[in-house]
Amino acid sequence: MNRKTFWILISALHALFFMKQILVHNSLIQDSVEYLFAADNLMQKGTLYAWNSNFAFNADWLTKRPFLYPAILVVFKWLSFGNTWLFFFLTYLVQNLLSLNAIRLCLKIAEKYQAAFKWWQALLFIGLSTSQMIYANLVMSEIWLQSCLLGIVYLLLMKPFNSQNFFYISLLLIAGLSIKPVLLFASALLPLIYIVVRRKHLSVLQTIISCLPLLYYFAICGINERRTGHFQYSSITTINLLHYNTYVTLMSEYGTVKADSIIDAIKIETRGLSYHDKQVYLETASKKLLSEHLPKYAWLHSRGIALALIDPGRFDYTQFFNLPHRTNLIYQTNQKGMLGTIIQSFLNPLGVWLIFLMLFNGFRVLKGFQFLLSKHVSWQVRFIILAFPVYILIFTGPIGTSRFFMPLIPLAFIMFLLSGKQRQSE
Repeated sequence: MNRKTFWILISALHALFFMKQILVHNSLIQDSVEYLFAADNLMQKGTLYAWNSNFAFNADWLTKRPFLYPAILVVFKWLSFGNTWLFFFLTYLVQNLLSLNAIRLCLKIAEKYQAAFKWWQALLFIGLSTSQMIYANLVMSEIWLQSCLLGIVYLLLMKPFNSQNFFYISLLLIAGLSIKPVLLFASALLPLIYIVVRRKHLSVLQTIISCLPLLYYFAICGINERRTGHFQYSSITTINLLHYNTYVTLMSEYGTVKADSIIDAIKIETRGLSYHDKQVYLETASKKLLSEHLPKYAWLHSRGIALALIDPGRFDYTQFFNLPHRTNLIYQTNQKGMLGTIIQSFLNPLGVWLIFLMLFNGFRVLKGFQFLLSKHVSWQVRFIILAFPVYILIFTGPIGTSRFFMPLIPLAFIMFLLSGKQRQSE
């Protein structure tokens, strides 16, 4: 197989997922609906609100979805002149181009560092990383976050470090933060990393540039405080803390019934409170419960990281292809005595395929460790490539799924390409 055949087959694979959405059935998941409401409200009412504005008002929807992806959807809505089919066509087309460009950038990095690989190996890696094609063809922001993360890595590895390129890195981090709140702490880490790495060559201009994402974060928190009364970047932080981190910990410790009753009791206590007081109460109560069950939470969090690495994407497949799924494995993997039910859910044709993908994901993890220990790649390059995967996985939490790993697929691809022997220089 040569380069041309590789690109023909990879493009065809993306086209198949694209045509399924455009010509067969356009699948939308809950998050997609929220993004579409956010875009419609932004375009029609000039406000960011990620739910149906005709329903009862809930201030959580004002900040749950950061503005950038809804703003991108607004652009596609303008370009489609109100035609729904054209809107989805443009959205998925651009996202597929972003996906293909990500693969192109990975190959450029691999070629610079003289990676020795076969084109069929690269094809198999991308072909089995099916989340790449699925999320490129959903109204979801993952592919855009992926582009920001890869763009930062590409600039660090492929371009000279100067104020201009550092400014682009800062802008990409701001863009990523404007897509997903997961990069909140990265905005604080950037100036610290810059000071440590460049301590002998500090620049006033570059120091200011390193602080831009953090200043942006505080600016958005200030705007949200004026909108909701609470100084917070996104309400999804509190939502995840209560309904995922805390709930899953309680469910694993006491079972579903008691976990539901504890969470319900917490929410009852917030009735009649202002939005600010409500958020503070929910955050305080959640952190208190987690601190009381810290060993359990630490175990679940660690397991969530492992699950994010090997999860084959059952949710992705069932949602994208509209397949029946009677079991919610996200929660059942955290319940006692559910092993038999979990195994039963894989005893079908899709389950066999998912088991194969799980084995591939395990192989992908092994290649990542091989890359970490490789001697032909400098520690600086390994640090740059591994930084975002380690960061994202740490903040995954107890519910680890393939969706959390999806933005990291290009970086895993680079690790795979560089983990083998180095090509001999001619």
